[in-house]
Amino acid sequence: MSEANKGQKDFWSGKGGDLWVQRQNVMDIMLKPLGEAALQKLELSEDANVLDIGCGCGNTTLSIAGKIKPRGRVTGLDISEPMLQRATESALELSLDNISFQCVDVQTEDIGSDTFSAAFSRFGVMFFEDSVAAFRNINKSLLPGSPLSFVCWQSPIQNPWQSLFVQEVKKFIDLPAPPPRSPGPFAFMESDYVNSILEDSNFKNIEIEGYEAEVNMFSGRSLSDSVNDYISINPVVSEMLKDSSNQVKQEIIKSTMEVFSPYYSDKGLIFPGAAWLVTAKKEANA
Repeated sequence: MSEANKGQKDFWSGKGGDLWVQRQNVMDIMLKPLGEAALQKLELSEDANVLDIGCGCGNTTLSIAGKIKPRGRVTGLDISEPMLQRATESALELSLDNISFQCVDVQTEDIGSDTFSAAFSRFGVMFFEDSVAAFRNINKSLLPGSPLSFVCWQSPIQNPWQSLFVQEVKKFIDLPAPPPRSPGPFAFMESDYVNSILEDSNFKNIEIEGYEAEVNMFSGRSLSDSVNDYISINPVVSEMLKDSSNQVKQEIIKSTMEVFSPYYSDKGLIFPGAAWLVTAKKEANA
């Protein structure tokens, strides 16, 4: 892979990816309802050939494969080697032979031309350094007239699992505001910006719908373990705290536990959440 997106690849193929694999089940519980809402927008046929972008440990890819087997096929792409290894193992465990995984940077590498009948992503498209280049590549890979559907987060203010944490961090360290629209979970929080990226990438019939759902984080984990996992598994959070001393990190963890505690129960941390469901199509006569 080129130097583009190197920071993301280093994180997701390093400790971030390793921890995500360890916490795969609880992360899938958190993200599955939002991903299913976006997946339903595609109305896949039984002979579909689907591209799953940023597939991670493969939960969505496996779900798609099960929906369209035996005639349909699905290809999962990601830049995280440990997560793709787990995805491959899961496909073998389920004896799914209509599925494949590739370690590919969608922004910079060839993913084919006029190949796929649908493209999907569950929170996997907000991390590109050049989003237009990535979506043009996705557009190129689709057959004419084929749909794209993905889900991405709205603003941190509408997702208190992020905004409350940042509020606490600012009590202990000088936290500069990240560059607007920089790669990360909230890069696509502005719907107008998402629309402009898709228009510049030659997509048509763009629709962006607000969607609200509970976000159940780290089900079955203690409050302390949940906060520690939250810090370790989020690349933006890891970047915030990379230069902080262990003492400061412990103070932040303690403070975060206090503001997260109203959202904690024996079911884990449950926050209100807000996302965008985004759909578009490649031009039919492209």
